[in-house]
Amino acid sequence: MKKSLGIVFLILAVCSSLLSAQESKNEESSPLSVYVTTDVAYYPESKSKAGRTDTHFAGLTGIYSEFECRSTLFADYTIKTPLGEHWLLNDANVILTGAFEFTPLSVRPQLALGFQPLPFLVFNGGASVGFGWNFLDFEGLCVLDEKSRKYESISTFDHPFYEVWVQGTFMFDTGALIPGDWNHVIMLASYKTFYYGIGGVGRHTPFAWQAEKNRVAGLQYEFNGILAYQMPLLLYRAGLMYTAYGHFDGADYGKFDDSYDGAFTQHSLGGLFQFNLTEKDELTCIAQFSTRRCFDKELDAKEDEFFAQKLGTEWYFRRLVFSWTHKF
Repeated sequence: MKKSLGIVFLILAVCSSLLSAQESKNEESSPLSVYVTTDVAYYPESKSKAGRTDTHFAGLTGIYSEFECRSTLFADYTIKTPLGEHWLLNDANVILTGAFEFTPLSVRPQLALGFQPLPFLVFNGGASVGFGWNFLDFEGLCVLDEKSRKYESISTFDHPFYEVWVQGTFMFDTGALIPGDWNHVIMLASYKTFYYGIGGVGRHTPFAWQAEKNRVAGLQYEFNGILAYQMPLLLYRAGLMYTAYGHFDGADYGKFDDSYDGAFTQHSLGGLFQFNLTEKDELTCIAQFSTRRCFDKELDAKEDEFFAQKLGTEWYFRRLVFSWTHKF
């Protein structure tokens, strides 16, 4: 799966859980919440406009480029930790989360610990270890061979994927100040810092994980912002979502940093639509535009980017995403 897809839906899950907590503040509920999400993403073809040094837009050049999917089982356990009788503090919670992610190219168990000191604020952190493999022409676990300039497969159990992360999320709902079903404007901001890599692989060695190439180990960041309107309808939330992602230090790419621009920030902007299908089922749809590096020549494969010169930045239509969540 692409690195940011999981983060996108984690942010939306936090948004939904915070709203649910506000709406059911005075209701007794089970501390255990179990749910499963299935995410599907479709990528049309958009070839880069090589040789451009400015910021520009690259249109669609084909109807299909990539397809990805995954399912993740979550179990949240909430521990009430009252910090006092004040309305801002009497619902402080600690949230323990276990998850198991499955894709056609990997499995990954995850553990996380969250603290919600205020109704609109959550801090959390976690870790995961995953095992990937290659299937047919899909490269789920590979490293770059500089001599052949191709990705080569590596052993699944000798080279586990690992990730640790910390995150803070703030959300404000105007419905908390102006009661009413039609008075909910949702504003959410989240900042995540994380480090990932592949065991047994050199720090500056590019690798592919879950069919995404040109990753390297290093400390990274991701900011997500959402502005949406909530309604008491089947389409209950609609708005805009902005994301910025990158490495703190371009030197994570070693000798490729100068030509590849390792500290490049990828920006994304998308339309967000969420549907309440039933009391236990929710569908989220996202149409997303993103930025990417533009190089001095046309490239045949993703790994060829390391052997070209980055010149500019281009926007393109990146993907359509659909995520179904079922609560047990």
